[in-house]
Amino acid sequence: MSKKKWKIEKLRYSKNLLKTANIILQDRFDNLLNYIDKYFETKDIEPLHDVRIALRRVRYNMELFFVCYEKKLFMRLYNKIEKLQDLSGSVRDLDVFLENINSLKKENVPVSEELEIKIKEKRNLLQSEFEDELKKFIKSRTLKSFYKIIS
Repeated sequence: MSKKKWKIEKLRYSKNLLKTANIILQDRFDNLLNYIDKYFETKDIEPLHDVRIALRRVRYNMELFFVCYEKKLFMRLYNKIEKLQDLSGSVRDLDVFLENINSLKKENVPVSEELEIKIKEKRNLLQSEFEDELKKFIKSRTLKSFYKIIS
């Protein structure tokens, strides 16, 4: 396996580190799953943002504890988290773009209606893809397997 740029070379596996990693990652995954549930209740911008933050926290905490887990399972889960984070970021970027367009319109700056429609269409497609990936993720064997390890 190639060296990960975020791997900490001097960090070594120990039972204490594993115990700490399990506590932290279980908390991070619990929070993520809670935010995902809240997102699916409303599909609003704020719960989406909360999911994005939770994904970042899971991913970056996973990076710290790479040394503690079986690499193949770990990387499968990590890659799923990374993909979800990228998709949620793409949706959020378009939300921000639309907010900026609305701000310009309030200042009476002419904005192409066609452009706004295209952005909304693209956002809806990305949101749908993101939601499909979220559903696959929460039902995935990879997540369930990792959860058993950290619980």
